[in-house]
Amino acid sequence: MQIIPGNARKHTYAIFQRVAIGQLLSSRFFKRHLFTTGVVVLLCFFAISVRFDCTTSMQTINALRHEIEVMRTYKQSERSRYMTLTRESSMQHMVDSLRLGLSVPEHRPLAITYSDTSHEQQ
Repeated sequence: MQIIPGNARKHTYAIFQRVAIGQLLSSRFFKRHLFTTGVVVLLCFFAISVRFDCTTSMQTINALRHEIEVMRTYKQSERSRYMTLTRESSMQHMVDSLRLGLSVPEHRPLAITYSDTSHEQQ
């Protein structure tokens, strides 16, 4: 018997309806195989709980990996900042010990471009 895809939902619904009513599997079947049915139901619950635990553990692992990457980036930027400050302070200490009177300027030096316009007018 071939099931047409449009009627597949109706056929599946009819099977579940017959099981619920007791036409396909009677209550005597469940009484006779109570232990086996209970074990099968417990195994299904166990499989669902293991799958849930695995999924939540994978989400936790992914979140921790992301946090590790963020911390690595933060560590690198702090290390660079520390090395820059250490380099500047050691240079300033050396300049102060030699009494050169130099200091680190607050702003970057301005770039002044020179264009000779006096030759262009003639």
